[in-house]
Amino acid sequence: MNLVEPLLHYATQQPDQIALSDGNKCRTYSALVQRMKQIALGLQRNGLNHDRIAIISTNRIEFVEVFLGAIYAGCVPIPLDPKWSSKEVNAIVEQCQPKMIFAETAFAKKLVLHDKQIQLLTFSAAEEAGFYESWIDTLQPEAEIDNTNELLFIGFTSGTTGTPKGYMRTHLSWLNSFKSTSEAFQLNNMTHVLAPGPFVHSLSLFAIMQSLYTGATFHIVKDFNASKVLQLCKQIPEMILYVVPTMIESMIQETIPRATQIQALISSGGKWTETSKNRCKEVFGGVKLYEFYGSSEASYISYLDIHAANKLNSVGRPFHGVEISIRDEHFQEVPTDSIGQLYIRSEMMFKGYYQLLEETTSVFRDGWLITGDFMYIDQYGYLYMAGRSNNMMVTGGLNVFPEEVESVLQQIPEIQEVMVLGVPDAYWGEQVTALVKWSGQQRLSTEEIKNYCRQHLASYKSPKQIITVDQFIYTSSGKMARQAMKDDMKRVMV
Repeated sequence: MNLVEPLLHYATQQPDQIALSDGNKCRTYSALVQRMKQIALGLQRNGLNHDRIAIISTNRIEFVEVFLGAIYAGCVPIPLDPKWSSKEVNAIVEQCQPKMIFAETAFAKKLVLHDKQIQLLTFSAAEEAGFYESWIDTLQPEAEIDNTNELLFIGFTSGTTGTPKGYMRTHLSWLNSFKSTSEAFQLNNMTHVLAPGPFVHSLSLFAIMQSLYTGATFHIVKDFNASKVLQLCKQIPEMILYVVPTMIESMIQETIPRATQIQALISSGGKWTETSKNRCKEVFGGVKLYEFYGSSEASYISYLDIHAANKLNSVGRPFHGVEISIRDEHFQEVPTDSIGQLYIRSEMMFKGYYQLLEETTSVFRDGWLITGDFMYIDQYGYLYMAGRSNNMMVTGGLNVFPEEVESVLQQIPEIQEVMVLGVPDAYWGEQVTALVKWSGQQRLSTEEIKNYCRQHLASYKSPKQIITVDQFIYTSSGKMARQAMKDDMKRVMV
């Protein structure tokens, strides 16, 4: 089944229902399907068949139209992050070799197209007529749907620890994901959806597609602003919000939340701290609160109902249909409450990394996906994050996961935000170091922080050095950019 087929049904059964709204203009299901078919016809007339179509754009209606039109035509859309440098954008274009690129005018200048066969269409500013608009006007909504391509799109990881990799998702994997989330998140209805993160990332992109798949209205905001998001939720009751933990922190600090009528707040894209969860329960009252753990490659793995669970430091229990196995370095399952690497198996997993056969082979073993996350599971089936394998430090011959240390440090009121990393050390190999952004004027000494950590961690895991930072670097999806922070620290410490 093609993922956009339900839109054809809604265009007939509820033609005047708003599918997309950005606050200034909107698309009904009837109008959206018409645009989708027009774009598909344009692609097919240009001889595109199962070819790759790149999109570089901020959050706007045209992004969604092109994404859907490409899928309808049987092509493969590739969203490119507008926050990437020109070098990064062109490296991905060179790798993927799209036959056509749709670009917002402001980002078209990043493109250096050596292949003259690549066609470029630009989105204009709202008040102007651009190539995209004039191209659309020449087309009729008469294209036939192409159901022969199992590949849905190619996305790119956010690059928190290095170079982004292209991950391939199929129609079936997302259809199964829709089913799993519907079962897990017990929502009264899905009529209004908002995901204020960049469309180029899987959390927001998934939210758009699930919204349209269920016949709801998706509300588009160009950039995340806590005050504006909460004002929108106040105007439109029963909103379902897909956010990352950094967005939640910003919303908690606003004075508006108590007046909103949000139906559900669903968090992913980073560890949501226990302290923040408790504050969120106080501020948002009876709003349904969920956290889910997953990845672009695995899709949904586990989820936690914040109100129902008393294990707020966990990442919940597996979604229906997700098998998990926690294994040691010899690929043997470890006992309950023992840390090992998480393997998962489900019908929601990705197909592989685009043109990276070796990397794809390395993350699969006998049908299981190796997540790269070290976890443990308790006797009640709740999963707990220990850390990621590529973040692990070795100090004095002992393994330390920065995430484990960070979860302890985040409980200290004086610390607003923290990142732990290993700094090269002649004696220890790596010295456990904490980068700290303080909540206020009061700052703790290294010894005070060590004393606190010793109550919760083995002594070798306690930070040996504290470095104050004014600001952290984030990826465009709102995650802490660990590699960028490490590189920044190296330059400072040289």
